[in-house]
Parts: sequence; C-alpha cells; structure tokens
Amino acid sequence: MQFETRRFGTIAIGDDDAFAVPNGIPGFPDLRRVALLGAGPAPGVNPGDESSLYWMQDLDDGDLAFMCLVPWEVFPDYEIDIDEKSLGIADEADVRVLSLVTVHRDADTPHLTANLRAPLVVDVHHRRMQQVILADSRWPIRAPFGVLAASEVG
Repeated sequence: MQFETRRFGTIAIGDDDAFAVPNGIPGFPDLRRVALLGAGPAPGVNPGDESSLYWMQDLDDGDLAFMCLVPWEVFPDYEIDIDEKSLGIADEADVRVLSLVTVHRDADTPHLTANLRAPLVVDVHHRRMQQVILADSRWPIRAPFGVLAASEVG
C-alpha cells in the first residue's frame, strides 16, 4: 500500500509493516494505524545492524509522525514491569518497547528527551501497540539523552 506523508513523501507499507493502535495514545485518540520506520542510531550510540530511533508514522494522517527510541540503547538501566497477559500478549518474546521522543530547542540548540514513564508496548506477533503509563516515578517523562546539530532537525 502507498501512503502519502508530509515528512517522507510517498512510502510503501506492506500489511506486515502496519501496527494497530486500538486505544490510540493520550492526546491522539484517532491514531489507530501506524508504521515503524527505522531512523538510525540515537546520538552517542554506535551504529549497529538495527536502528535505535524510529519514526512512528500515522497511516491515516500523513502529517502525523512521532520519533521513538529503543530505551535500552541510551538508558541501559531502564527496567519496566509490564503484565503481558493483561495487554493480550501471549509470549513475552513478542514484546518490543519504545519511548516517545521530543525535540526541545533551548537557545537554538535542539536536544532530545525520551518519555520513560509512558512507553509504547509493541506486540510484534499480533501487529499492535499500546501506550502504558508506569506507576514507577523514578522514570521521567523528559529524560535527556542527546543534542542535535541544527541541520539534523527536520
């Protein structure tokens, strides 16, 4: 399937690349279908075979895309306890976790923060994801992890 996006132009997404978001995410209740597009390594992370940053592109609104991070790439001590069964996930091997990223600009220097308090839990087997709010207050909503050159911000 072809999707027109503001950030990436026309992209081709196969059925196996789309994820359902049955409950939307807070602030974006209409976000119901997304694709995850690799965006490379996070600042300060050695490039590997896989991305540590992803774009979560809304497949129904081409203007809406969020940057996400595999949190352990930048925050190796990050640990969460989720109940896979209550999320409808049969096998914990099917779980992937992403954190939403925000770009902040202080004095024209863009820097990145990750929301570690409300991760996105991805069920790769059933091709769905949902955001969960953690009760553990040690994980911040705006955990700083990188500074970008102005040319890197789209």
